[in-house]
Amino acid sequence: MVHSLVIIGSREANSAYNLAPKHMAMPLGFGNYFGFMGTPRKKTYENVKREKAFTVSYPQPHQLVLSSLSASRREKDDTKPIIEKIPTVDARRIDGKFLKDSYFQLECELSQTVGKFGEWELVVGEIVAAYVHKNAHRDEAKDKEDSKLIENHPLLAYLHPDRFSIVKESHNFPLPKDFKR
Repeated sequence: MVHSLVIIGSREANSAYNLAPKHMAMPLGFGNYFGFMGTPRKKTYENVKREKAFTVSYPQPHQLVLSSLSASRREKDDTKPIIEKIPTVDARRIDGKFLKDSYFQLECELSQTVGKFGEWELVVGEIVAAYVHKNAHRDEAKDKEDSKLIENHPLLAYLHPDRFSIVKESHNFPLPKDFKR
């Protein structure tokens, strides 16, 4: 299966910040909602429930190792010091951090958690701010050749389980005439 790889940012109880890679994450509907799968046994879930906010960073392919490092285990004192070595930038509307230079960044306020899927729950945030890297900005009115955007600024994808791919090629989807969503 192909998934976007994102980094979820959250604030720890000790005021430090956590970053964690997620692949079961996506926009929800066509409005301002984003969701990811979380579990109470993980700090990201705990942090988001407590702080009522999280960030989402879509890393560039050259940020694969940084994305992987964000999955590092915690130390015995429950800290994750590797996070301090990962370059970040501050969120503007919520108390959070983004992976610096990621293609797309979302600031989300917790809206709800949905269901039980085994031990997992869908964590839903309302997007309160969004930013796009200048190299990844797509203007649908102007950009008739979207394939060049992807070719010049490829996307990082997670291939479950434990693989990744760099998407450098895209094609128009053959929608039926007069298709509307």
